[in-house]
Amino acid sequence: MKTLRNLRTTLRENWRTYILLSVATYGALVVMMTVTSLMPGMREEGVEGLTAFTDLPGLSAVVDAYASGNVIAAALLTFTANLLFAAVLTTTLPSLIIPFFAVVATVGRAGFIGMWLAPGSSGEALALIPHAPIVIIEFQAYILAALGAVILWRKTLGHRRHGYFSACAGYRTGIQDNARLYPVIIAILVLAGFLEAIEVIYLRPLLH
Repeated sequence: MKTLRNLRTTLRENWRTYILLSVATYGALVVMMTVTSLMPGMREEGVEGLTAFTDLPGLSAVVDAYASGNVIAAALLTFTANLLFAAVLTTTLPSLIIPFFAVVATVGRAGFIGMWLAPGSSGEALALIPHAPIVIIEFQAYILAALGAVILWRKTLGHRRHGYFSACAGYRTGIQDNARLYPVIIAILVLAGFLEAIEVIYLRPLLH
């Protein structure tokens, strides 16, 4: 399949960057979860931040879908929110203008989500167990979006080293590389959306 071949080629050519992005992202997530769990003040800020985030315009529909127990609606709305807000609007698009912005956005997002997910009790820690794999899967999409931005600016700023006649030529090729990653990003977010909907609606109530 062409999409998987493109992914394998991209990862093979940029495996060091992919590993560094993964370590930095998951590291920020774990560190912030740990620190927040040990500091009650930070946990309160995390809860307030999560509440403010879910109150943003457009996200109320996602919350309502989960409250209604409609798995299909919850999954599709989760996918849409993650794709548009997390992947496109706050990772890829700003990085078309600001070099390597996606790296800061992705690692910073991991830190914020680490604060939001930090358990405050043994019950919350237990409820986090089935959610953890979903977070890991979901962040792969954001890591790939960040990787695409790094490739874009490497080919733009280092166009001669990559065999392009101008920075514009390198930039255009970098855009194409980003576009080739997006089918995989979309597939990952679709999977994560359905897993999260099933976990929140069906599994989480069993742990309470």
